[in-house]
Amino acid sequence: MKTNLVARASLAAIGLALLVTIALPAQATQCSLANVAGSYGYTTSGFVAIAPGTFVPAAAAGRIAFDGNGLDETYSGTYSVNPNCTGSFTVLVQPDTRTSTVDLVWTDNTNGVSAVFTNPGFILTATGRRISPRETD
Repeated sequence: MKTNLVARASLAAIGLALLVTIALPAQATQCSLANVAGSYGYTTSGFVAIAPGTFVPAAAAGRIAFDGNGLDETYSGTYSVNPNCTGSFTVLVQPDTRTSTVDLVWTDNTNGVSAVFTNPGFILTATGRRISPRETD
């Protein structure tokens, strides 16, 4: 049970980016599904509600892949990317069939990403870094 909470928590953290975007100046690079595609290593930490008013610490590290169409086989869902490098994703987490929503912001010419889960019961943030350089056009 705690392992599932940590996995869900880490996904939520990726959404922190949207909140950060409000405070960031406009970037010269425009983002799209194609140029954010790739694998990112991430870390996340925060708290997850296990009962009303009861939160437990959660932390995780892992890999998430954005393939230009959705998410990799670990999770199923869709994501969107705005030209200003903000975005979001909605993911179905298995095996507990729970939907999570995350807000994102890509930074450093789409080589970095910050996130925050937007579901009630999560206080999670995450940061990610591209695992290998993205291919240039």
